[in-house]
Amino acid sequence: MDGSIVGMEERTRRIAVNGLALGAGFLLLAAVTGLMIERSHRPGRSLPKVIIGTKDEIYYSHAATPQDARALGQALQTLGYFRGRGSTVLLSRNPGGTVLSFVLPDGQWDSLPAISAFEEIGRRIAPAAGGLPLELRLVNSGWHVQKTLQIGKIRVGAKDEIYYLGSATEADARALGRALRDAGYLQDLGVSVSLSRDESTAIGFVVGEGVWRQPGAIAGFESLARKVAPAVGGLPIQVRLLSPQMEIKEQAELR
Repeated sequence: MDGSIVGMEERTRRIAVNGLALGAGFLLLAAVTGLMIERSHRPGRSLPKVIIGTKDEIYYSHAATPQDARALGQALQTLGYFRGRGSTVLLSRNPGGTVLSFVLPDGQWDSLPAISAFEEIGRRIAPAAGGLPLELRLVNSGWHVQKTLQIGKIRVGAKDEIYYLGSATEADARALGRALRDAGYLQDLGVSVSLSRDESTAIGFVVGEGVWRQPGAIAGFESLARKVAPAVGGLPIQVRLLSPQMEIKEQAELR
């Protein structure tokens, strides 16, 4: 691998991706502030629910419990998604995994900023929802599913992580992990990478604070992404530099 990439990565090994950063959380929620439907139609009168605060609701079904619903509600409240406006989320847990449903205004389920925001919300609240993998369903006001997002994580070696988002699969993430290991990028040093597949494929590299401001920082990762592109279906690919909170700080399109 290019020596500039190796040097850059050696300077940015201190990576934190598992904590819930409040400041970053409120910045993230700015992207979805206008997307929540207040007092939307409820998913079903027969379903049990818990109230978070005074108005926000978590309905739960199948194997989910009231305790599960409260833990999820508290995480959404801490993140800033629940703000006492009468928002509703449906939590379902079954042998196939955990599913969270969020109501969006018409057409917003096709908005890439909204999709990215909900993927990140899902990643941050996953511990309270029972961990990854997690399925998010973006639904209309009648609770009909409009888009499904998968959020999962694999380990490569003992410490490195690949998150897979959107329609990317675990198999896609494992293929990318092998390619990054063969390229010398993953060396079991606690590196985190994301693979997102929505309308396009994006590879995100979590870097240390401020690395994205360094001259030529994105260029080294573009070179790396070209090397591993065949593992995820080839070009075009978006290359993203992510903050320790996995917010997009810099990106480029490879064709």
